[in-house]
Amino acid sequence: MWIFKKFGMTCRVVCASLMLCSVARAANQTATVTPVQNGGLGFNVELQAYDMGAASVPTLHSFASGEVNGKWVLIGGRTNGLHGFENIGVLNFPEASANREVWVIDPVTKQTWSRSIEGAGGGFTTVEIASLSTANNQYQQVGDELYMTGGYGISDVGALFDFETFDRLTAVDLPGLADWVMNGTGTAADHVRQISDPMFKVTGGAMYELGGQMQLVFGQDFDGVYTPGSNGTYTNQVRRFTIVDDGVNLSVTGASATIPLPEYRRRDLNVFPVLGPDGIGGVEENLVALSGVFTPTFGAWTVPVEIGATGEPTMDDPNDVATFKQAMNGYHSAKLGVYSETGGEMVEILFGGITYAQYDEVNDTLITDNGLPNTSQISAVRIDASGEYSQHFLGAFPEVLDLSGNLVRFGSNAEFFPAHGVQMFGNGVIKQDTLQPGDLLGWIYGGIEANAPHVRQNPEALSAASNLIWEVIYRPDLVGDLDADGFVGINDLNIVLANWNQNVPPGDPLADPSGDGFVGIDDLTTVLGNWNAGTPPGNNAPEPASVALLGLGLVIVNRRRKY
Repeated sequence: MWIFKKFGMTCRVVCASLMLCSVARAANQTATVTPVQNGGLGFNVELQAYDMGAASVPTLHSFASGEVNGKWVLIGGRTNGLHGFENIGVLNFPEASANREVWVIDPVTKQTWSRSIEGAGGGFTTVEIASLSTANNQYQQVGDELYMTGGYGISDVGALFDFETFDRLTAVDLPGLADWVMNGTGTAADHVRQISDPMFKVTGGAMYELGGQMQLVFGQDFDGVYTPGSNGTYTNQVRRFTIVDDGVNLSVTGASATIPLPEYRRRDLNVFPVLGPDGIGGVEENLVALSGVFTPTFGAWTVPVEIGATGEPTMDDPNDVATFKQAMNGYHSAKLGVYSETGGEMVEILFGGITYAQYDEVNDTLITDNGLPNTSQISAVRIDASGEYSQHFLGAFPEVLDLSGNLVRFGSNAEFFPAHGVQMFGNGVIKQDTLQPGDLLGWIYGGIEANAPHVRQNPEALSAASNLIWEVIYRPDLVGDLDADGFVGINDLNIVLANWNQNVPPGDPLADPSGDGFVGIDDLTTVLGNWNAGTPPGNNAPEPASVALLGLGLVIVNRRRKY
């Protein structure tokens, strides 16, 4: 049972708990990371739990998704929590937890629909059902078509409960499939087409359209059952192809791949489209691959990989002290990107997941853990107009506790869905210059939730697939808003009083809004002069959720909330 304790972006971080679990230490790509700034972007985001009323919302993570007419279409993924770490491989990915339902969710009308792809109504062969029930495939929506590649799941051939990475490219007509789910006409197979090729045999990578081609970025080919320490064959490359699709016939042309290199041995990472000044008054589009796992010694990668319009990856020298080295949120998580044309700055916000470092707000330091713990903290990677990187701490998910008082961590393998009306560039990056204070950017849904930093080798730790939905609200910095909750009030006044008559670094956002390096009457006047500015953060708790322990994972049920 999870209990919501408080909302807003300022959350207590229990740093000591990071070292309570004995976890084998690993060697990351670099021994050091770039310092993380506390805020400093000029804006923040506020997360609030979103009430879906009486609608049934699935527990789901590692799924593929698209959007049609404001509705989310969810395919594949898993309904249990983090995979097990048993030496008997079939226990780590139980068959019953492979999602074979197509879900349609309307967050505005608070309605959901679902329908199984199995049986006559689906119209699929057993091979097709298996390929559509995978986890961690790669996907990209183009218009009303959702394209998916690969993914890991239960095979329908060979030994009982064998597993494989599938070699299929799938095209889904989203309006047609959504109509099939909601209205039940025809079969699901009427709206799905597939072709096979070894180049699509990837899981844990990412796929984006760039320069007129699909870019299948990194990932691995993993066949057989998973056991602790298992590794597949990493692609170590970017695979490129052009999809040719007339709505009936599906094929690809122009297939190529970059030279495999050991520094691109990455999976389960955050890859995102970026924009930057093109030098002639416009913008240019590229991709950036952040962090990911695993190094050959089971550590995290820290140096980003940039992928240009031609699909060629490049990485700065990790031995150069000036090279940016990512510290936080290194595993695939919910994320969103914003770009300011006036400032030429790209910001990618990473929500929770798995991390190498966590930010200690009390001591203004990073606490690292080579065991790569679960986290609810939020960070942002900024690329300025000159191409320089920086990383920023933005707070955390609203604090949620289980019945034993353990902090529940969110974000891993979750997804962000932009709200209708939010203006975006063609690659899905949000136009920051059009945003107003309090704008709804969208929602975060699903993913893995865990009640401990480490689940492995911790018998008291549990994880589950989440069915929570979080609103993501845009909050430009307010003068005097020292706790970054989007509102100037008593908490901010208390911060000034707690640091009264102290010398601090000039412009310290936690205490010195006047920016003169001394906490005194000027700072008090600044806070009082903006009193009650902004929007008070939500503070009503939803009803506790009841849970049932099924097999290896927690399944969250009866998660109905009220405000």
